[in-house]
Amino acid sequence: MSRQINEDGLNLVKEFEGLRLDAYRCPAGVWTIGYGHTLGVKPGAKISEDKAEHTLAQDLAESGAQVEKCVKVKLNDNQHAALASFVFNAGIGSLTVSTLLKRLNAGDYQCVPSELAKWVKASDPKTGQKIALPGLVKRRAAEAVLWLKTDSDDPFLTSTDMPQSIHADDPRISYLVAARDGLRMRSGAGANFDIAKVLPRDTEVFVLKEKDGWAAVDLQGDGAIDGWVAQDFLKPKTV
Repeated sequence: MSRQINEDGLNLVKEFEGLRLDAYRCPAGVWTIGYGHTLGVKPGAKISEDKAEHTLAQDLAESGAQVEKCVKVKLNDNQHAALASFVFNAGIGSLTVSTLLKRLNAGDYQCVPSELAKWVKASDPKTGQKIALPGLVKRRAAEAVLWLKTDSDDPFLTSTDMPQSIHADDPRISYLVAARDGLRMRSGAGANFDIAKVLPRDTEVFVLKEKDGWAAVDLQGDGAIDGWVAQDFLKPKTV
């Protein structure tokens, strides 16, 4: 039996998804019903509150199982619930390609709140442009708070006073396009894929993953793959 999401995680998901008994389009244009359920939802569909509760339990069990499959370090109940909420909202594909997962599996538990904060954009169905949404900002913040929730009696960890000396957390290495005439960014890893755009020389990118000499790049620093480029034409950015 898969690990169940705890009550704090369940309440978080319910709060941000809201209960809708009639099918509706979310801000990104996806048909949704109940507590954020999207699989097989069609216009005009209806659901009872009991069915919505049951479906949510199934969806979160699946999200939790996906988290357990790809996270290789031990998680407490709050940490597991925070990532299950993230996967339920953003999809397991977002977690598997993320810097968050790579750093967490390397033992960097402290990276998770700042890495979650990168995932706050959705594609505007009218323009296709990726836009930061207040609801996503609030949800990622709530997931980060849940991740950090602890029973520790350490006054530094539990103080409600606001620290006045703070630090950024961004260890990613950025790269610059080194091709003199610009670099073709493609929709997949290989020259047979369509060209999405040409990146001018010295364009800054983040590499999310690599495959057969190709690099999946993020142009906006939000953790989403924008396209693929040939690795040979990238050089590390130096400060």
